[in-house]
Amino acid sequence: MMKSNRHFLTTLFIVLLLGSLVMGCAAQKESGYSSGDGSNGMEESKQTTIEFVYWASAGGEEEGFNKLIEAFEAEHPDIKVNAQQVPSGTEYHTRMRTRIAGNDAPDVFRVQYQRIGEYASQNALLDITDIMEDELENFNPSLLSAVTLEDRIYGLPHHTDTLAIFYNKTYLDELGITPPDTLNEAWSWEEFLDVASQIQDAGLAEYGIAYNWVESSAYRALPFLYHNGASLLTDDLSEANLQTPEAIEAITFLQDMYTNYMSPGNSMRGSDDFNLLFTTGTAGMLVTGNWMIPRYEEEMDQYEWGVTYMTMREEAASDLGGNALAIPSNAKNIEAAKKFVAFMGDKENMKAFVEDGLFIPARLDIEEPIHYNMENPELMELFIEQALTVPEELAKTVTHPNFARINQALAEELEELFVMGKTPEEFANSLTDKINTILDSH
Repeated sequence: MMKSNRHFLTTLFIVLLLGSLVMGCAAQKESGYSSGDGSNGMEESKQTTIEFVYWASAGGEEEGFNKLIEAFEAEHPDIKVNAQQVPSGTEYHTRMRTRIAGNDAPDVFRVQYQRIGEYASQNALLDITDIMEDELENFNPSLLSAVTLEDRIYGLPHHTDTLAIFYNKTYLDELGITPPDTLNEAWSWEEFLDVASQIQDAGLAEYGIAYNWVESSAYRALPFLYHNGASLLTDDLSEANLQTPEAIEAITFLQDMYTNYMSPGNSMRGSDDFNLLFTTGTAGMLVTGNWMIPRYEEEMDQYEWGVTYMTMREEAASDLGGNALAIPSNAKNIEAAKKFVAFMGDKENMKAFVEDGLFIPARLDIEEPIHYNMENPELMELFIEQALTVPEELAKTVTHPNFARINQALAEELEELFVMGKTPEEFANSLTDKINTILDSH
């Protein structure tokens, strides 16, 4: 009888032990436990949280990000996105560099194309070629060039924007001028300045032209070099390329445009508000980007206005704008960050974001109509076409690892050209020396 009781107790112990093991495994499974994202498999089960840092210059951008973050979390319930919106500008990048250097990097952050080379050359960005390589043919080649360093990809081209010519339609109608409505018929330099001259001579506006550029965006002057078959740097990006006849001709045009058709305060360091110059009718045309359309729809109620293409000479060209999404090389949740970046680059998700943010998609395979929330959404079609004229060489130049320093030198010399009366040849020689010194120190 004792033997039987002992056998019964032993059997009961084994059954209870097995039961507890099974229940433990089941509980672990239900909790979503994973050893991914750097977990050693011994931590308490929990949701992975990634930090996403970005800025939003307009309400549509913030709304676009918030919608996609919500959709991502619904699709990936094991990942939560802690979105941190911070001010843009120089302070933003100072903060990012400090956090990355201090091993306190966010998992994903928004970055201007012009800054990609700077970060990537310092090994601060994760190589994400693996999540992009099957999609390369679906992206704008110039934007791919902007996020590529030594044949490796360090950012997702998320969207772009570019420059075109906004014009006061009330003025041009009075002059009997019909702006070009196709890229092939874009104004030449001479035609552009002639329109500006007619506006001024008729007393319609004090200035024919205004330009959306300041010291930090001096690079917005560069398309005129590429219009004329010139470039800021040589093809291999090893030295300046400004002393060619084609470059001197483009520099001469810029000086003529500024001196004879623009407000003295609309220089690199001037204090004039180029938007107000246009919306108040003080300038008849403004070179600026698609992101300004909603503002003019709201504010420019005294005049009719429209948009036409950037000027063209030997070639069409415009400015490289927009931003990428990148993962710091020392991010703490790399696999989750990759999933988030891939999600943001999905065709439908990108379409949804550019509709809210009023941007141009980085992808070329979006076939469904893009529904922009503006009075005249057809204007965006012009900018989408214009964005395809950004030369890959320009994209490679403005994303050079030392471009921030080059752009500062460009701004200094343009101010000398515009305000201090430097000759185009003096400008070319001085900027060449500055750029080559910067490149030699790299």
